[in-house]
Amino acid sequence: MINSAPCRLLLSFGLAALLALSGCNSNSGTSSQSPKSKEDLQATVSPQAFEHFREAHKLLKEQKLPEALKEFQQAADLAPKSALVRFWVGKVAFLNKDKDQAEKSFLRVLELDPANYHAKAMLGQIYLMDKTKLDQAERYLKESLDASPDNLEAHFDMARLYAMKGDKDQSLQEFRFVLAKESEFPGFHYELGRIMESWGEKDVALNHYRRALVLNPRFAPATQALQKLESSRPGAAQPAPTPAKPKARKPK
Repeated sequence: MINSAPCRLLLSFGLAALLALSGCNSNSGTSSQSPKSKEDLQATVSPQAFEHFREAHKLLKEQKLPEALKEFQQAADLAPKSALVRFWVGKVAFLNKDKDQAEKSFLRVLELDPANYHAKAMLGQIYLMDKTKLDQAERYLKESLDASPDNLEAHFDMARLYAMKGDKDQSLQEFRFVLAKESEFPGFHYELGRIMESWGEKDVALNHYRRALVLNPRFAPATQALQKLESSRPGAAQPAPTPAKPKARKPK
């Protein structure tokens, strides 16, 4: 049974996409049964499909998500048996906040390549945003970690999942693993701050929000969370009340 506090830890789809887009992406879309590079892919698909795939990555680097998604989709249409191409359709659909297309694409990847632990990790991340699908999220994340124990994004999502299920010890254990491997990604600190705040550990939360902003001063979610938490603390300066307008005097 999930109580209301862990439910507040659900990320919005837009925020999850922002975290994924802002850095530390370990999901390359390859597995033991998929092409492991563009060169390998070039040998398995048509020149037209590969050209769309190459152009899509160029657009993705420029953060032109709708255009990149269109190019990846065209590559997938020309190479319907390529798990790698289909993975990137799902990845960019996710970044473009299209949950349904992302989910369908990753499920298709697993039809083509059942061992693709990157697709499993992404499905776990998607299902983690729905409180009714936490068991599905846990299954996919654990399967992904069984195949790739050092996948930081999957450990990060497991940390969030344990927090939502109320297992503080397991959640913190996962966060310690993640931060020991990668302490410079602001999204990890921001999310740990959110979780610590939900547990009432506001000083610790403030430290992680501040650390996130040291690493990325333009990280808006951390700025907003920090300002909101600081303003709610006892003794915080409150904005001066707006002076009341003097009442108009009635003419005698």
